Amino acid sequence: MFKNKPLAALVALACSQAALAATPVNQLDEVVVTATRVATPLAKVLSDVTVLGREEVEQSGSVSLLQLLSRQPGVEMASNGGEGKTGGIYLRGSNANHTLVLVDGVRIMSATLGTTALEHIPLAAVERIEILRGPASSLYGADAIGGVIQIFTKRGVGTPVVSFNAGFGAEGKRVIGAGISGKSGATAYSLAFDHNQTDGISSANARNSFSTNPDRDGYDNTTYLLNMQHELAAGHSLGLNLYQTEASSEFDYSASAQDEDRIRLAGQSLELKDQLAANWHSTLRYSHSNDRAKSYIGGNFSSPAYAYETRQDEWLWQNDVRLTAGQQLALGVSNTQQRVLSSTAFTNTRRSVDAAFASYQGEFGAHSLQGSLRIDDNSQFGAKTTGQIGYGFVPAQGWLLRAAYGTAFKAPTFNDLYYPFEDYGGGFTYQGNPNLKPEEARNRELAVQWRDGGRYLRLTAFDNRINNLIQTTDDFSTVENVANARIRGQTLEAATTWGEVTLSGNLTSQRARDSNTAKLLTKRSKLHGGVTLAWQQDRTRWSAEWQASGRRPVDSSNSEYLAGYGLLNLGADYQLDKNWTLNTRLTNVGDKAYETVKGFNQAGRGWFVGVRYAQ
Repeated sequence: MFKNKPLAALVALACSQAALAATPVNQLDEVVVTATRVATPLAKVLSDVTVLGREEVEQSGSVSLLQLLSRQPGVEMASNGGEGKTGGIYLRGSNANHTLVLVDGVRIMSATLGTTALEHIPLAAVERIEILRGPASSLYGADAIGGVIQIFTKRGVGTPVVSFNAGFGAEGKRVIGAGISGKSGATAYSLAFDHNQTDGISSANARNSFSTNPDRDGYDNTTYLLNMQHELAAGHSLGLNLYQTEASSEFDYSASAQDEDRIRLAGQSLELKDQLAANWHSTLRYSHSNDRAKSYIGGNFSSPAYAYETRQDEWLWQNDVRLTAGQQLALGVSNTQQRVLSSTAFTNTRRSVDAAFASYQGEFGAHSLQGSLRIDDNSQFGAKTTGQIGYGFVPAQGWLLRAAYGTAFKAPTFNDLYYPFEDYGGGFTYQGNPNLKPEEARNRELAVQWRDGGRYLRLTAFDNRINNLIQTTDDFSTVENVANARIRGQTLEAATTWGEVTLSGNLTSQRARDSNTAKLLTKRSKLHGGVTLAWQQDRTRWSAEWQASGRRPVDSSNSEYLAGYGLLNLGADYQLDKNWTLNTRLTNVGDKAYETVKGFNQAGRGWFVGVRYAQ
């Protein structure tokens, strides 16, 4: 079922306890929401979940959200250049558009591309991240074949506090941000602002199939956040969440003139929470999200060459009911409306989805059970039913054995289906394929995990079979359904501490193949992972991180591969006083030249110096 040659090596590595790991040691008693849609202690979740708090985000030294995510177990990144350039996340070897992204519970995505522009969500806006690996359509609907990434922004609690950060670094990078959060009477609030700008590197190189302009491709991003929570009465509250980021990103398309994308991502939600009975909690939420992108080519900034916008509205009503001690049920319904506005004449620009879902959690001594079921009725494709069941067993204190089976699906995007024929010149054309079918997935997994204080170990084996997989043809002219794909692999995570020293890391072995040809799916390596060593010395926290990835195929025939790479990053955070922290970073210390997408550069050796203030 899970046969894979590197598995033996992973098990041997696990048993040595000199293991590699990436799960933060202090997250084990966290309460998570994404894995079950209900607040659940992480130790009781029967899914493959990683939680990153604000401390882990700040200490990671990552330049971008994409970089931070790519350092987690089972996650790979592909980027068309440096910071702010189009990128994608491959979760457990699945496609980039197989990962559902939520910001404070609101889906922000492009219905034309089918992905979320994670490259434009600044780390300064992130308070917490929950990464759920494995199929989650039975909880969230379409697109969650590889998993779900939920980003939480800051919430106000207690006495009002002020925060501030500023810094500068290589390639003309400069950042500044500020925020205030707290609670006044019955109202909690958080307001934040962040600006990030860099002169950048040249995105493309001579290996690129399109034109290459060896100039710097800069990036500019400004983000605003507002969260408010007002207690109407005991057990009843009204919440407002607002998020908006405006970004401009230069790219290489013209041989000598400047090309630039201008992007706007926004999300708003109004949420009413009511404690209707001692065992019954209700959440009613309306949300609106917007993804808009305009491309200016050849130095012409008077009118965009291309313009795309996705508008999405969702109504959700969820009811969480505690049945008995250790048993809980969640029931919900939702309605989603998607609309596409574009400079391109799509033959269809709207679709709607009505959904109903239920999930269950139960504990029976050393045994536990979690399951979910969902029906999505899509106006384009009809109804899809997905489900998941998980079983856990605690054989001894600190141990958990679990098994799970789940199904998921993904509907084709508007670009996949309805994009009209277009000739880009130089022999490059593209046209949508209205005969595409929705992708469907069946995933099985087994896991064993152990924890004891500061030591932690988890080994997960997964086997995901995807039918009607949608892939771009090698000549980029259209998209097609690959009859079958199978992704098998294992992830190993572990952590240990010795006094003030923490060693953590992760290792992922996977085979993502087209089942018909036995060829590897593009842009995914067979082996990737990393190790982090951190040492707290008085007021200074030293860190060293090594991240590595094996080679990855460029095309579906596997005739060409990108070389593997290893990166070393160093960092030091110095506590100036109880409020101020000086943080320094050296990235890609070895100045490694590498690509995650053929023809697109990645940043060489870099540095950053900044300060953070927090009351």
